[in-house]
Amino acid sequence: MQRVLLVAANQERMPDPIPPIGAAYIGAATRARGHVTKIYDACFAVDYGVELTAAIQEFKPDIIGLSIRNVDNVAFPNVTCYLDRYQKMVGICRAEAPDATLFVGGSAFSLFPEEFIEKLGVDYGVVGEGENVFVEMVDEIDKHGKVIGDYADETGLVLPGQVKDLDAGLSPALDLLDVSRYFAEGGSINIQTRRGCVYKCSYCTYPVLEGNKVRMREPELVVDEIEEAQKKHGVDFFFFVDNVFNFPVKHSVEICEEIIRRDLNIRWTAYVTPAKSTRELFEVMKRSGCQSMDFGTDAFSNPMLKSLQKSFDVDQVFRVTEWCHDLDIRFNHSLILGGPGETWETLKETVENTVKSKANAVIAIIGLRLYRDTPLAKYVIERGLTTREQIGITPMFYISEEVRDGITEYLSEVATTYNNWIVPGVKKNMNERYFKRVRRRGVRGPLWELLDPIEYDTLPNQPAAGAPGEIVTNRRGIFRGEEDTSEHEVTELTD
Repeated sequence: MQRVLLVAANQERMPDPIPPIGAAYIGAATRARGHVTKIYDACFAVDYGVELTAAIQEFKPDIIGLSIRNVDNVAFPNVTCYLDRYQKMVGICRAEAPDATLFVGGSAFSLFPEEFIEKLGVDYGVVGEGENVFVEMVDEIDKHGKVIGDYADETGLVLPGQVKDLDAGLSPALDLLDVSRYFAEGGSINIQTRRGCVYKCSYCTYPVLEGNKVRMREPELVVDEIEEAQKKHGVDFFFFVDNVFNFPVKHSVEICEEIIRRDLNIRWTAYVTPAKSTRELFEVMKRSGCQSMDFGTDAFSNPMLKSLQKSFDVDQVFRVTEWCHDLDIRFNHSLILGGPGETWETLKETVENTVKSKANAVIAIIGLRLYRDTPLAKYVIERGLTTREQIGITPMFYISEEVRDGITEYLSEVATTYNNWIVPGVKKNMNERYFKRVRRRGVRGPLWELLDPIEYDTLPNQPAAGAPGEIVTNRRGIFRGEEDTSEHEVTELTD
């Protein structure tokens, strides 16, 4: 029997803290094999250095697994990188438990595994879905005092592949987390119903991380998990955190119908694609408790939807928003602006259409963060703008040349004109004190649900152009660490 300490390293709480469901899945798997398992969750830590040190001293782990969720906050032009926090955590683990075997995994690690394993100096790094292989390696350490199987390469990288049967595993060990606090301060608890994505959005990492085929859980087991969280923890609001909840449609409908059949008095939200959506689907979602939808719209202009390789057009986006209005389902548009081919005309069209759709909220990201092995990465590499090796932990964003100088200022003005627009890169309409005050009043669900649509009035003026080749503003992207706050220039790519 091994003592396994899982360290959930995420501390991002804006706008809401997110339960570390990946660590909870791993914790359920190790505990089921008889190992004493604990999760140290840094999300609510006032001083994670002091708290992690105390957790290690108290628990005395034989094995430590560091779970890292994000590389950075993807908030151009003011980017915060998390590498220095992860390095500090590894340093604490090494100092306080020098004999423990140290693993690292999680989505951030899986995006840049060679770079992370070198910079963190851990014993093993698990790429992708690690529920099965991590437990097997822990079992070997328990039996033989070390890993004897041929799991890793010479650097410690472990490539386990995908978990094919999601129903063969266990539900996440929510009891290892502070569910009450997450529910109180985050307004919902996460549920995963499937992994993998068939869509080909140019920038997206889901096919890289989870594969391009959808693997689904049995609807009855998904709803069992919902019902258990409701009974054990009093949770009545859930967030389906699948990359896309409403595909395959049949699976989504079966989950909704099972919730209805059991007469569960819950509310929920989800990431939804306009592609292949029908009014009948939205109706059954509403009857099962769907209160809101977060549309991965990305752009509201047909040329940009095509550029980003989306699977729907502007007309379909307007249709699904009309259904939401008819059914009293609140909705948000998530936008990613400045991609290949973005012009001032397409940018203005996206802003105008988005406002005219009367969304409750809009979350607008500036620029496209580059990740290896995505279609966008292939695009910039083929044009000689960078190499695969240069795309890594250090932030690199693509921004269209035509809008590069002025897009940040323009979107800041849009968010001033329409205060239901949230632009994380310039911290527009992100009032942390207000968010906390609302949560203390017991509000559930995404906080953007509290915002109301604003009638279309006008668009801000495009930033004035200078002479040919002249920069309109001197704005450039910068990034900082969390411990090292010195500024470094973000690499910006453009055609």
